[in-house]
Amino acid sequence: MDRLPIPSFITAALKTANGGPEKRRDPPPNPLSYPKSSDGFSSELFQNPTSEYRGMPFWAWNTKLNREQLLRQVDIFAEMGMGGFHMHARTGLDTEYLGTEFLELVSACVDAAEKKRLFACLYDEDRWPSGTAGGNVIKDNPDFKQKKMKFSPNFYDGDLLAAYIVELDENGCLKSYRVLKEVDLNEHVADTNIWFAYMETNGPDAWFNGETYVDTLSKDAMAHFIDLTHETYKAKLGHKFGTTIPCIFTDEPEFTIMNQLDNPHARNDVFFAWSADFLKTYEKEYKSDLLQYLPELVWNLADGKPSAARVRYRDHSCERFVSAFMDQIAAWCGKNNLFLNGHMMEEPTLHSQTCALGEAMRCYRSMQMPGMDLLCDWVEYNTAKQVSSVARQNGLRGAMSELYGVTHWDYTFEGHKGQGDWQAALGITMRVHHLTWVSMVGEGKRDYPASIGYQSPWYKEYGYVESHFARVGVALTRGKALTRVGIVHPVESYWLSFGPNGNGDEKGIRDQAFGDLTNWLLHGLIDFDFISESLLPNQIRKGPKGKLSVGACEYDVIILPNLKTIRSTTLKILRLFSKAGGKVIIAGSAPAFVDAAIPSANPTIETSRSILFSQQSIVSSLEEYRDLRIVIHDNVPEDKFLYQMRKDGEERFVFICNRDRNSPITTTVKLRGAWEVEKLDTLSGAQSEIKAYVKKGWTSFPYRFEGCASLLLRLSPSSSSLEENFGISSISGEGHIIVTDVKLKSVELSEPNVLLLDYAEFRINDEAWSAQEEVLRIDNIIRRKLGLFAKGDRIKQPWVFSPKEREPKARATLRFTVNSEFTFNEPCKLALEDSDKIMILVNDIVIPVTKPTENHEDWWVDTDIKTVDIPPYLIHKGKNTVTLSFDFSALTNVERIYLLGNFSVHLDGWKSTVRPLGVNPITWGNVVPQGFPFYVGNIIYKVSITVPPTKASTRSNILLSVPNFSNPVLAVTDTKNKKKLGRIAFQPRTLDLGKLKEGIHELEITAFGNRYNSFSHIHVPEWIGMCGPGAWRSGGDWWTNDYTLKPLGILDAPKLVVEIFQVEDDDEHGSREYSLDWVKVCAPGI
Repeated sequence: MDRLPIPSFITAALKTANGGPEKRRDPPPNPLSYPKSSDGFSSELFQNPTSEYRGMPFWAWNTKLNREQLLRQVDIFAEMGMGGFHMHARTGLDTEYLGTEFLELVSACVDAAEKKRLFACLYDEDRWPSGTAGGNVIKDNPDFKQKKMKFSPNFYDGDLLAAYIVELDENGCLKSYRVLKEVDLNEHVADTNIWFAYMETNGPDAWFNGETYVDTLSKDAMAHFIDLTHETYKAKLGHKFGTTIPCIFTDEPEFTIMNQLDNPHARNDVFFAWSADFLKTYEKEYKSDLLQYLPELVWNLADGKPSAARVRYRDHSCERFVSAFMDQIAAWCGKNNLFLNGHMMEEPTLHSQTCALGEAMRCYRSMQMPGMDLLCDWVEYNTAKQVSSVARQNGLRGAMSELYGVTHWDYTFEGHKGQGDWQAALGITMRVHHLTWVSMVGEGKRDYPASIGYQSPWYKEYGYVESHFARVGVALTRGKALTRVGIVHPVESYWLSFGPNGNGDEKGIRDQAFGDLTNWLLHGLIDFDFISESLLPNQIRKGPKGKLSVGACEYDVIILPNLKTIRSTTLKILRLFSKAGGKVIIAGSAPAFVDAAIPSANPTIETSRSILFSQQSIVSSLEEYRDLRIVIHDNVPEDKFLYQMRKDGEERFVFICNRDRNSPITTTVKLRGAWEVEKLDTLSGAQSEIKAYVKKGWTSFPYRFEGCASLLLRLSPSSSSLEENFGISSISGEGHIIVTDVKLKSVELSEPNVLLLDYAEFRINDEAWSAQEEVLRIDNIIRRKLGLFAKGDRIKQPWVFSPKEREPKARATLRFTVNSEFTFNEPCKLALEDSDKIMILVNDIVIPVTKPTENHEDWWVDTDIKTVDIPPYLIHKGKNTVTLSFDFSALTNVERIYLLGNFSVHLDGWKSTVRPLGVNPITWGNVVPQGFPFYVGNIIYKVSITVPPTKASTRSNILLSVPNFSNPVLAVTDTKNKKKLGRIAFQPRTLDLGKLKEGIHELEITAFGNRYNSFSHIHVPEWIGMCGPGAWRSGGDWWTNDYTLKPLGILDAPKLVVEIFQVEDDDEHGSREYSLDWVKVCAPGI
């Protein structure tokens, strides 16, 4: 078979993406190119990082948009310490997408951002995946609908491409196959060995507003997407491109998700990415008719023979996708001084990217800010390394991550830091937080929470986290990453093995090895980049002898990780590299095939070294390329760390993070070379010297990493050649620790207590009352009865509904029950959505609804959840009813309601009773069983501490220790002068209170709340962690009538820890000040 050629249009696509040969005046540098990082290191910039170093979250435009509401939230982004925001149309949008009003509001937010020195980033779609312009691409031209090739054992009257007689051997591999001529079809329709290949067009989908996803393999379709989206934004806002508007986000584009046979003898349909002209472009590229080889895409060849057609198909479908979608959009962005950021669908594993993209790294080749996403609090090292590898090789200073998605309301600051730290260590500089909402109305509140905006009680504290990452970014955008190791990405070998399931476990073994290798190296503190075989021919440049220069990177050693096939271009490059003195390591089996074909000669690389594919073999073979060691006792390496090292002229910047969020580790940090070491404190912005010693060419110092801790270092060449060992200084003289209780005086709440009402009786029009049911289930029932669509994951956007479709279909009434053990003698409030459209009765008394205002007193949690006053004595002892009556239409929201007031709540299963606030006040521990099961605000603990007397000859550290709390963050304030003393968010969960006189001091500890217990999917069992929209409308094993609630509050009593040290003047190691700092290194939160 012919060898796999280099696709002919790679070079042309890359030239186009880079702006083409046309000469033009250079615009000012895009702020996301981090131009300040080219200047000398600035302590001022590190202390107060500017907006380009700060996160820019998704801002979900998910309601009928209101100018004042939007502008107020722009101010909130600034208050949170953000660098900007991405204006992202999401479920619930009721303003025409890309219409006149929508664009005017975008423009207003851009102007507001500019005044606040924030960045206003664009998003290129109505929801996701990108490419349809809210369905309008398909509406304008139905030929642009997404296509697929279906390989099926079933005959039907469709767009038949070919038919095949297929015979398998005893191992389920292809024994023979042949294409049937059209005249033979009638003879073989009943033959169980016959398979049919059809081209199909995908059908309409409510998610795309009743249209179909777009053909992402079609350049014409994607050009129309650019015309409708990017050109529309340019016409309105082009003068702000590259300044206030630095980028446009593309989200999860894909081609038809491909699958496999369930087993070699299965008869399920198999789908492949396709386009109307796919056969034509394939034949042009490979001089071959793909229809002659289609069965090889489905089944493996016998005797382990390779299928060049299988690899060529994967390569061509990927190239069609990248050149049509990514290259075209990136080229447009480049010409308009915008950065294209965003991420692909299904990037992390060899399997997932093969099915949705072909190859992830190729997708990033023309992006100005390539990116990834991470759902939940998971770890995807390979996703990050694929992105950062292309960014580094393209000479970019950064990469992007959409992170924190699906982590829910109870996610802590520790989680935010821990997840962001490991990504920063792997090259992520731009954080796009998932997400903030304009509104919590309707389905919006179930759109993958939490909202980290003003709806979260802690939003004003978030600058603590954001400034940490901004300071990390100031350092990690300088110079370039120091990586000496390159790994040839194994995705094309995976393509070759991508046959049916149940035919051996080669695919699973390859994916496991892909993850293992990355884990071994990263936790072995050997940084590396992946090398894409498809990109490599256009990245190679002349460099220093013995190094492989791939774009802007230079590698000393290249690893071939258990490859099955290798491109002839890669083989040629590595042979020349090895011949010039470079080092090539073959880990595991050497590639047997070249261009997915049996080569005429053995594809060896002279002087390469073959080793076992094992952690010990691989890590030890790379020891000479190591730049960092972190060891514990007896010089044992510690494997809980990740790092990145940047070379910036003669200096180095090193970022290290502890992946263990709970356990402290006392270590010795060792850096290759002789360095002066400076610690850059990312939590405070302070800079300080670290005493280190040089021995045998390594600079070392002791360091204690707390759980979830990170360390940022600035290294300058040492002016001394003296090798000294300072050791770990000890404190001489007597010293001891006094631990005393913190006295709880009282507790205050920032919000009223909450009774959640989510079970009700209901009726439609004048029907009989139903039994009690949960409100979202009531919504489903009413919709079924009225013949309306069910709400949930995939619904059309409100903005596409016509006035007629919005007309009421019936009158619905819900009746909630409030059981009370006392009569309310003071007012309370009812919180609910759309209060101006509802008749509200409490015990059959009509409650007047005043016109909603923007005053804080008139809303709770979200400005669209309004509060209605209920007068005293209306709710009495015994059974009470709250009745809501409203017109029901396709866009009606049936939601939980909330009673707010001064009471406690007792739960018995799913039934609740309100009681008077008890004589027993709130104390330490979970407040949920203390009468506050649905409370979601802040808890302010008013405490007193007693500082013991100390001698004049001693020095003391006074620490407040709060080791166990469930809140996202704590803030501590001096009650007397209202001065904020600091926060407790990270391990060791202590706060240095500074110098305090002996005696009694009063403090306030604010435990910031979260909205989980009122707004979460609290009717799913505890073992379910996913919080997608469907989790609120679950059933079966995914449903419980009772409430699954999370603890809230300071769970164990805090302690005052006083460390007392004897001060001596004749310390041979220096002052006591130095010794104490030497021991007490890295205490996050101080």
